[in-house]
Formats: sequence, C-alpha cells, structure tokens
Amino acid sequence: MVIEGNSDIVVRCEFFADAVNGPCQWLTFRNGFVLVVHEAFMALYKDAQSIGDPLGNGLKVMVDIPADQVLEHSPQGFVKEFSAGFVGLVGDKAILITPNDIQLFPHKLDALHNRNEIVRLQLN
Repeated sequence: MVIEGNSDIVVRCEFFADAVNGPCQWLTFRNGFVLVVHEAFMALYKDAQSIGDPLGNGLKVMVDIPADQVLEHSPQGFVKEFSAGFVGLVGDKAILITPNDIQLFPHKLDALHNRNEIVRLQLN
C-alpha cells in the first residue's frame, strides 16, 4: 500500500506486508533518502536502490528497537499519519525527523516535548 501525503520531508510511504524480514514500511524523503521502519529496527538509506544491496552500500545508519518497545502494525502498515517532520505510528508511538536526528518516542506527546526517547538515528 502506498500513502501519498502532504509533507515537507516525506513524499512517499509504502508498506510491504510480505517482505523477506517481515513487514516493513519505506518512507521516502524529499532528498531521496529512505527510512525503513520494521518492528525491530529503523534504517536510513541513501535511496531505494540501496535497500537491496547485499554489501550494505548506501546504508547511512541503522538502529535496533529494544524488544520491549517493538512497533505494532495494522494491515495498512506501521504509519498512521505523517506531516512535516512528524510520523504517527500504530500504537501511538511517533517518529520525529529533524535535520540532525530521527528519533522514536513512545507517544506523540513525548515527541512534542522531546522526552522519553526510545532510539535515535544520528544523521551527522
């Protein structure tokens, strides 16, 4: 399923229910980067073609999500909504995308107040 939205950062959101490593969602950024969201990890790639590279060329950064914080998904995917640098997830977790970091929070209010971060992908 593809979600097209009006966002300053995310231009495309695709869910792959039957991916090799389990369900995952690709969020394509305006600059071509792709954030792969999986229940157990998040990974940022330089572009969509880099995702299948067996040598990991194009992988910019990756982080495992702790076992007690794994992400939930619906038949439509992990993402419920996205706008600007905010991505709302199923189960009320949220991703905040800033120029320096991509952060996962347990709730959208935590993202708003930048508290209780679960994991961070550092972009610099």
